[in-house]
Amino acid sequence: MGAITFADEQESGFFGPSSNIAFIGQITHAMATAANADPTRALPVDTRMEGAMMSISRPASPIAGAQSLDHSLSAAVDVYSLPPEADMLHLIRLFFADTGMLFPYVHEGSLLEEFAAAKQNNFTSIRRSWLCLLNMILAFATCVSARPDLPVERNAAESDVFFKRAQALSGKMAYRTANVEIVQYLLLMTQFLQGTQRSAQTWNLHGLTVKAALQLGLHTSSSYTKFTPLEREIRKRTWYGCVVLDRTLSMTFGRPPAIPVEYVQLSLPLDVEFDAINAITGPHMEMLGSPSTVSFYIFTIKLYSILGDVIADQYGQNLGCAPQLSISLMLESVIRLESKLLQWRRDLPLQLRARPWDDSLPESTQNIIFDRLSIILSLRYLNTRILLHRQVLARFLEQINNGDRNSEEGLFLRQFGHGSLQVCLESASEIISIVHKMGKKPSLLGAWWFSTYYTFNAALAVFSGLLIQANGVAGPMTAGLETEDLRTSLYLAVEALQNLGGGARLVQRCRKYLETLVRVAATTKGGGNAQANWFNILQPGELDSSQMPGFPSAPSRSETELSPLGLDLGEFLTEDNLEFLTGLMDSSQQVVMEVPIQSY
Repeated sequence: MGAITFADEQESGFFGPSSNIAFIGQITHAMATAANADPTRALPVDTRMEGAMMSISRPASPIAGAQSLDHSLSAAVDVYSLPPEADMLHLIRLFFADTGMLFPYVHEGSLLEEFAAAKQNNFTSIRRSWLCLLNMILAFATCVSARPDLPVERNAAESDVFFKRAQALSGKMAYRTANVEIVQYLLLMTQFLQGTQRSAQTWNLHGLTVKAALQLGLHTSSSYTKFTPLEREIRKRTWYGCVVLDRTLSMTFGRPPAIPVEYVQLSLPLDVEFDAINAITGPHMEMLGSPSTVSFYIFTIKLYSILGDVIADQYGQNLGCAPQLSISLMLESVIRLESKLLQWRRDLPLQLRARPWDDSLPESTQNIIFDRLSIILSLRYLNTRILLHRQVLARFLEQINNGDRNSEEGLFLRQFGHGSLQVCLESASEIISIVHKMGKKPSLLGAWWFSTYYTFNAALAVFSGLLIQANGVAGPMTAGLETEDLRTSLYLAVEALQNLGGGARLVQRCRKYLETLVRVAATTKGGGNAQANWFNILQPGELDSSQMPGFPSAPSRSETELSPLGLDLGEFLTEDNLEFLTGLMDSSQQVVMEVPIQSY
C-alpha cells in the first residue's frame, strides 16, 4: 500500500464592499484605466482574486495522527503553568488599566476574588473557563501593555504562550457548554487574534462567540431578572462587546454582520464603574459620581450603531447582491447618516472632547486617561466618517473608468457629490495628522494595529483623492485639500507608520506600499489630461531624491516578497486586504506596485 500524500490546500475568503480589498480594487481599476494608452487592450488581471473573492493556496497540512487536536495542543503547552503571583497581579492591573478599560465587560473585583480563592486552595478545583479567561487577560497585558519599549513581535511571541494555554484549556468546551466567562474569553481571543494577524481564525471564532452569547440569552432582558444588578451589568456589557466586535469585523472583512440590528434591543450599559453598581439602585445610577471611563464604551456602542447603519445603507449589508443605488439616493442616505454622526459628536461628554494633538489649543490639563480615550474615539469617529463618504469617492473613481465626465450622471455627481468627497478627504487627512502628531506618544493611540489600520485606510482615501484630482473628474478642492496638501498627507502617513508597531513586519510592508504610492503621487499634476498628468510615472527608484528630501529609497523586490508561511498580515491592517498585485501598463512601460500576499 503506497503512502498517502496531499495536494496543496485551497482556502477562499469573501471580501465585500466595505473591505479594503474592495476599495483597493476600485483604486486599482481606476489607475489601470487611466494608465492604459490603448483602451482596446485588456487590463491586467490578478488570477488569484476575482471581484471580492480571494483564493490562497498553502502547503498541505500534516497528518495529525491519532490524537485529537486539543489533546496534541495540550501536550505541547503546559496548560496549568502560571507566572509568579506578583507578576500575574501586575499583568492583571495593566490589563484593567488598558484593554479592560476600553472594553469594560470583565469585572476586576470578581476576577481577583476568584484568584484569591484559587490561591487559598492551591489552585485546585478552579473552573476551566475562569482559567481560560485569566490566561487571555495575561496574554493581552503582555502583548499590549507590559513592555511597550520592546519590539512588537517579541511581545506578541511572549503573549502567545498565554494564548496557547487558553486555547489548549478551552479545547471543545465552548462547543459543549456556555457561561459568561466562556463568552468573555472567546471575545478576548477574537480581539487578540485581530491584533496578531490571524484573520481566518478571527472570523471563525467570532461566529462561535456570538452563538455562545445567544445561547446564554445575553441579548434579551427577559433572561436578566434572576441576576443581581452587578451580574446584569456584566452580561449586558459582554453582549455589547459582541455587538461592537461584530460591527468592526463586518466593516473590515466586508461581510454581513453576524448580529442583525433587530437583535440589539437592550438598554445601554450604565455610565458608572462596576464597583458602584451594587451600592446603588434605581434609574439615576448613571448620574452619580465623577466622569466614568465607561462613557467611552457607551459612546463607542452608539458610534458603532451608526457604523452598522452605514454598512446597511451604503454597502448593502455587505451582501454584494443589491443593485447600485442611484447617486441621488446615495447622497440622501449620506446626508442622513452624516447628521447622525454630527449629533453623536454633539452629545459627547466634555471629558471625551479633548484634542491633545491640536497645536492651536492650550495643552490639556485633564486626566491623561481621558486624553487617550478622546484620541481613540476621535479615530473611530473619523474612520466611520470615511467609510460613509467613501462610496461617493468610489463614484468619482468610476467616472475615470467610464471616461465620460460630461455625462448627466457625471455632472450631477460633481455638483452634489463634491462636498461629500471633501468631507471624506478631510477626515482622512485628520486621521493621518493625529497619528503622525501623537507618534511620540504611541501609548495614547491605543493598540498599534488599530492605529495602523486607520492610517493605512486614510492614506488610501487620500491617494484616491489625488487620482480623482489628476483626472479632472471633480471640481477644485478647498484650501487644505489641494494636490500638494494631499501629497503631504500621504507623505505624513508613511512617516506615521514608521512610529507604529515597533518594527512589526505588517507595518513595514504597509509602509513600503504607501512609499510606492507617494512616489506615484509625486509625479502628478492637478487637473487636465490623465495620460499627461497622472501616469507620466517614473519607474520605482527613478524619482529624483531632491523632490522628496529625506524620503527612503524605493523598496526593492526582495523587500516586498511574499510573507513567510504562517505570517498572516491580518484583517486589522487591511482586513486581510494586502493581497493584490497591480500592473499599470502604457504603450512603452509597465509600472508594478506590490503589496505582500495575505496568507489567509
